[in-house]
Amino acid sequence: MKISTIAAFAGLASVCSLASAAFTVEATYIDTNPGVWGSVSLNSGGSFMGPVKAGQFNWQRTGGTYSGLTGTFATFCIEVHQDIFPGNNYTYDVNTVANAPLPVNILYGTPMGAAKADQISELYGRFFAGLSTNDQYAAFQLAIWDFVYDGGGGVGAGVFQASGFGAAMALADAWIAAVDGSGPRMAGLGALSSDDWQDQIFTPAPGSLALIGLGGLVATRRRR
Repeated sequence: MKISTIAAFAGLASVCSLASAAFTVEATYIDTNPGVWGSVSLNSGGSFMGPVKAGQFNWQRTGGTYSGLTGTFATFCIEVHQDIFPGNNYTYDVNTVANAPLPVNILYGTPMGAAKADQISELYGRFFAGLSTNDQYAAFQLAIWDFVYDGGGGVGAGVFQASGFGAAMALADAWIAAVDGSGPRMAGLGALSSDDWQDQIFTPAPGSLALIGLGGLVATRRRR
C-alpha cells in the first residue's frame, strides 16, 4: 500500500472519529464587523427582515472540547432565521458544513447538503483570503446565504433575497457567478451548530483537528 493511500485512510479514520465525538465550542458573540447593514428576505422578496448586518462575526472562546478555535475567532453565518445577540455566551456542536445548519427545518427540512457545501468551499477558496473592506465582507456573507438557501443565482432572486446593502450586493452577485465548480476550494471548513441559535461556518486554526467531515477530505482530493 502506498504511503499516500495509508495517509488517506488515516485521515478518513480521524474524520469519522471527530464527527462522532460531538466536539463542542463555547463562545461569547462580540459583534459583526467589518460589514454592511441591510435587509433580507426568506420568502422570495415577499417581505424583508431588518436591519441585518452582513459581515464577519467575531467571537471570544470561553470553553468546549474542540481545539480548532481558540481565543478570539471569526465566523460567517449560515442561518438567517435564528438569532444571536452581542455579549451572550453560546454552546455549539462542531459539525460538518454539509450537515448544517440545524435544526433541519430551514425551509427545506434538511441541512444544506454536499453540493451547497462544495459551493461555499469554492467561494472561500476564491475570495476569502482577499477580504479587506466592509463591502467585501458583506458581499461574502450575502453570497454564503444565497448558496445556503438557493444554491446560487444571485441575491436579487430566489428564496433568499437582499436589499439595501449597497455595493456589496453587486459584488456578491459577481462572486456567486464566479463559483462554477472549477475551484480552487478551501478544505477543512467546519460548522458550529445549535438547535436554538444561529449556525456559523468557520476556518479551523492551522495544526488543529481541521478535517471535521468528509466534505473537507473530498475538497482536498479534488484539488490534487
